[in-house]
Amino acid sequence: MLRRVRGPLSEQDMAPSPKANHSLELAELAELAELLTGDDATRSLERCLARLSEFGVHECSPEHPSVLLRVQGGGRVLALTGERAPELPAVLSPLLRLALSRSAEQDLHKRTRERLELLSAASFEGILVHVDGVVIDANQRLAEMLRCPPAELLGPETMRRCVAPEDLSDVLRRIASGYEGPYTITGVRRDGSRFRAELQSGQGHLGDRPVRIAAVRDVTERDRTLSLLRESEAHMRDLALSAFDFSVVTQNGITVDVGGNISAVLGYAREELLNRDPLDFVAERFRADTLRAISENRLGAYEAALLTRTGEEIEVEIVGARSSLNGTPARVAGFRDLRTARRLQAERRKLEQQLQRSQRLDSLGVLAGGVAHDFNNLLVGVIGNASLLLGTLTDANDREAAESIMVAGERAAGLTRQMLTYAGRQDLGRREPVDVAELLRELRTLLDATLSKKAQISVLSEPDSIVLGDRATLTQVLMNLLTNASDALGGNPGKVEVRLRHVREFDERWDDALGARVGRGHWLLVEVEDNGVGMDEATRLRVFEPFFSTKEHGHGLGLAACLGIVTSHGGALLLESTPGQGSCFSLALPATAQLTTTRGAPAAVLGKPCRVLVIDDEQLVRSQLRRSLELRGYTVEEAVDGTHGVEAHAKRPADVLVIDMTMPDIDGAEVMRRIRATGSKVGIVLSSGYQTERAVERLAPEDYQVFLPKPYSIGELLRAVAAARDATSLDP
Repeated sequence: MLRRVRGPLSEQDMAPSPKANHSLELAELAELAELLTGDDATRSLERCLARLSEFGVHECSPEHPSVLLRVQGGGRVLALTGERAPELPAVLSPLLRLALSRSAEQDLHKRTRERLELLSAASFEGILVHVDGVVIDANQRLAEMLRCPPAELLGPETMRRCVAPEDLSDVLRRIASGYEGPYTITGVRRDGSRFRAELQSGQGHLGDRPVRIAAVRDVTERDRTLSLLRESEAHMRDLALSAFDFSVVTQNGITVDVGGNISAVLGYAREELLNRDPLDFVAERFRADTLRAISENRLGAYEAALLTRTGEEIEVEIVGARSSLNGTPARVAGFRDLRTARRLQAERRKLEQQLQRSQRLDSLGVLAGGVAHDFNNLLVGVIGNASLLLGTLTDANDREAAESIMVAGERAAGLTRQMLTYAGRQDLGRREPVDVAELLRELRTLLDATLSKKAQISVLSEPDSIVLGDRATLTQVLMNLLTNASDALGGNPGKVEVRLRHVREFDERWDDALGARVGRGHWLLVEVEDNGVGMDEATRLRVFEPFFSTKEHGHGLGLAACLGIVTSHGGALLLESTPGQGSCFSLALPATAQLTTTRGAPAAVLGKPCRVLVIDDEQLVRSQLRRSLELRGYTVEEAVDGTHGVEAHAKRPADVLVIDMTMPDIDGAEVMRRIRATGSKVGIVLSSGYQTERAVERLAPEDYQVFLPKPYSIGELLRAVAAARDATSLDP
């Protein structure tokens, strides 16, 4: 009998038994059968073959020439040979066949299991197998995702522990309904932290047992990336909407998408443009160029015109770019409405022209003021010396010549006053309420004899048309405007209409006005309109320039002086004119409700002569003043500039100082300040070729007694000196 083998065969087991014979007994066959019934089929087969080798039966290649027994099972072939192979019972062949099949099946199962475990371990997704919510298996990736050992994932409580409470009912509902497909939940890790997870659920089997399999993917980073992408897309969309009014996406010449507020630009709804040829909305004169740009897939910007629902043409800028839609090549075009840009460009050009015009007028004003100042210094000598000469001549011819000099000098002085008025340096003196309506009534009587007899003049006024200003210069403005309106009729019958009305604010036309800037407030609007020849654009832009005149014998200072006077009053002047249709001059002056006027101080009475110090850098002015005053008994001393004047008064104080405002070293205001700083109360006469002076404007009125504009007559000089002397003699 053969011994039964229960464990691994030893060398002693495999050695030939001394009691072996040439046939297998029933007990030996039973032992071989028992060896083949082990749990490990492959190991059992190996033991059985080892035991057979003790009986002289060995495994060999199926192609061996002496194969005595061949058994096939499970896709494998077992060949045996040996001296006793023929003696093997027939029952052993099916046992060996069954063992081969079991071994092959176990090998296949093992390889399949290893492959599944390898795929599960290498998967980016967690894998969960459960039956009605009871987890029976989970891979390592799911354990890592939930941050817990795989063993803790098994059991009936896994779902409740690993799914957020707000999503649990939905998950259980899907399990109960047998749902197959993807859905997203919020997962809960072992430490309580949360993450977004996407589940792909499906039905399966383990043998005959139905199970549900769920692949779990952590999509936290994906959702964050998608959120950032949506945010970036929103930023790009906002940027595109801010850069363009609307955009159009086309494919194969057909509009497939429209973005932005197209209805505000063209009046069409978005749906009305879809599936349409974009050229249907392009103006005819731009269609060829636009078609060429689309066909060439041209990049960059170009201009065209689109048609609105009402048929209006709108200029637009188009920026084209290559793109794709759903993976198919497309063309994207951004459209920018140019109406606002064109309007802003026009306004900018208009402002630039206004600035250039204002700068030109300011430059001319500076030039005119400087010329007038220097010319006034010369006229002081001309008129003063002519006056002195006239007082000494007895011959009629000589006196006539001297009087002609005086007349010419006074006319020149009048021109310089107009130049100074244009330059904005006209001294308005004491301002008082002026009723402009009353002023016009007075002028009608005065001008009836000079204005065209064919001009029909009408005045329309509102009550209380009162401004605060200088009556004489306002009279000059109105006379100039009425005279120009009458002349514009050219001797033909026509109308001149003057309108006075109160205004609180002005329309956009006043952006073109010259002078002070007008805004909300209480204004008196004076309009002088005629239906004469009118002016073209070139003339209208230059009409307020000094020395520019449309009249054959005009000197071009009338309207220039009007602009200066209106500006000095804090007002503005607007001219509107059309060739062949007439002109309208509009004056905006600050209105007032005051009616009372202040009487001026009585003129100074000439008294006894005194000592006078003349401080002026012009030798001609100093000598004329000296001669004029010395002939009337005054003692006169001269100083060539401000510094010498201060020193001269300190050495020998005078009774009256006549100080020029503009000198090369220090101006008259500084001379006066230094003299007053010593405690001196000497009478001071300030004089200047400018009729108003910024230096004077910053001085207190009590610091000086009289302001004497150049040129002046001997009588005006004597009265100014006497007034300054008498004012200081009354001081305690």
